[in-house]
Amino acid sequence: MHKFELEAKKIRELLNLKWPPIAAQFTNNADENGDSSKKLGICDAFDLVRRKNIVLNISKVNCTCTGGRHFTGLEILPIESIAPGLAKQKHKIYDSINTAVASVNRQPQPVNRGDFFILGPLAKFEFNPDIVFFFTNAAQAERLLGLISFKGAEPLTYYPASSICSTITNVLASRRPQINLIAHFERRGRKWSQNEFITALPLKTFETAIRNIPHSGYGTFKP
Repeated sequence: MHKFELEAKKIRELLNLKWPPIAAQFTNNADENGDSSKKLGICDAFDLVRRKNIVLNISKVNCTCTGGRHFTGLEILPIESIAPGLAKQKHKIYDSINTAVASVNRQPQPVNRGDFFILGPLAKFEFNPDIVFFFTNAAQAERLLGLISFKGAEPLTYYPASSICSTITNVLASRRPQINLIAHFERRGRKWSQNEFITALPLKTFETAIRNIPHSGYGTFKP
């Protein structure tokens, strides 16, 4: 049995999740059970992992998205080289390159944490992941965040017009949970439901949620 198999099963059953939790880890070595052959962007990697239940080894070599390589820290680039894709090309998130640069600069900046970004089902992870991701609806997200608030709630920071890959940086920089509503272009391209979004937790916070399940009213506690 894998290290996180029981925890993944427990949280999925509690929240009645359609998709199993997805985990991510930065490392300097590829996962020996992971697939390094696929060339794809970060958001496509999430889609593939949740549909096919596989582990992917993502590096600057096989990540096809410039923004994805940058925001994961696999290949940190000047913001000016990222900005045109946010203002001029197909996404057209901002009205100008200057606006894009200013907006991205206000967010946490990526750092290199390893040569590989390992992404796969939490239940298949043998080692501690850095982040655990959930595709949730509003009720599921509220319950998950309620679990981690058992010993005190703290406000969260939300970054609008934020890509999935930037959430990776935000979680690791803040060491706090993040909500990503999934950018319009990411959702449309993969035909994801309008009712789901991503709730991302650092590993320590995820383990807190698991410990609180029997004690919290957001878990299984019954008076």
